[in-house]
Amino acid sequence: MQLTVDQSAILDGAQGPYLSTCMRWLVEWGEAMGARRLVPCSNTHALLPVPNLMARGASPKTIDAYIGGLREACTHRTAPGCYCTVHTSFVTLDGLDVPENDPEQVRLQQELADMSAEAGFIPTFTCAPYLVGNVPLMGEVCAWTESSAVVYANSILGARTTRHGSESAMAASLLGLVPEFGVLFDENRKGTLRVEVSAALKSPTDWGALGYFAGPLAGLGIPVFHGAGRPSQDDAKQLCAALATSGGVTMCHIAGVTPEAPTLAAAFHGVIPEHSVAFTPETLRSTYASLRKRTGDAIDSVILGCPHASIREIAEIAALLKGKHVAAGVRLWVDTASSTKGGADAMGYTRTIEEAGGRILCDTCPTNLRMGARRIVTHGFKQAHYARGMVGAEVIVAATEACIRAAVAGRWMGDE
Repeated sequence: MQLTVDQSAILDGAQGPYLSTCMRWLVEWGEAMGARRLVPCSNTHALLPVPNLMARGASPKTIDAYIGGLREACTHRTAPGCYCTVHTSFVTLDGLDVPENDPEQVRLQQELADMSAEAGFIPTFTCAPYLVGNVPLMGEVCAWTESSAVVYANSILGARTTRHGSESAMAASLLGLVPEFGVLFDENRKGTLRVEVSAALKSPTDWGALGYFAGPLAGLGIPVFHGAGRPSQDDAKQLCAALATSGGVTMCHIAGVTPEAPTLAAAFHGVIPEHSVAFTPETLRSTYASLRKRTGDAIDSVILGCPHASIREIAEIAALLKGKHVAAGVRLWVDTASSTKGGADAMGYTRTIEEAGGRILCDTCPTNLRMGARRIVTHGFKQAHYARGMVGAEVIVAATEACIRAAVAGRWMGDE
């Protein structure tokens, strides 16, 4: 790794031991990935979680050391000129009996939230920062955590970010630097898999099915979708989340839509591969069927907002629920960012959803809460995929309207 004089000085401790550690993280990661230098980074989305059930089995000493590291990170200011948002499992869910509502955990998370804001982070507390103000420009070098957001930033916005973990994103936030490798280079943003889409994609969940199908075929590569049409923001959100769930995808192209793919040829940097895979109406049906493994039709949970719901999705949910009521024994949870809920409150959507027996939750998601559930209906392929292992529930993935029908009926009613 070729470091500048200033970078070498930070590594040697000129700005203190913690920033030296941050520089070491970036240098060692960069060397492992074959990077030759560090480059400026002007936008980050970092993870700052107090350990919850995901740390089950860790010793108190380990947890204390981890919390101490987060506190230390937040005593340093974010790098000048770097726009930094933070994503965390910040939970204060009054009335919910979940371990994350332990008073000590809530206190620690509030402490870190306050410290991160003082350090210069914008506390968005969401897995979809692009919905609440963090919208980097085309070509902007970023350091984002949350795999679905990484795919969205690269693919839909045309920004440039590799997939980051907590340590590297925090280091990038404080130093304003990232190792240069992967999709930060033009040549590594070329498509590797051609997907010909003939199925009609009528809902965001259909777009999620496309992503869930293509993810394992693309692996660590870059799928290019041809014939899919133009997605809405919510369509694109579900596509990117599903790609990162079933595969190790960092970005994709939608021919004729995404910034770097005005044509199919452009997505492949001029050479269109002859081989392609087809996403047909039958493929769409079979992809849904792969996440509809159930032993009955009675449901106990309907979960919407994975990734976090946009204000448009909340408006749709409220309209579908108006004049109806969720069945007894069924939880209808809509997950979103606090700022989005603020808009929903002002527009009356929250009241409509609550009057129907639903609830809007902020800053977290049910799989992270390890909610107890037997059978979940959801409109997100990502939620459906992870709920099976993290919650141990049976799942049914369907478009939003079918999810609301199931919530009102208390059982799976089918797609139509």
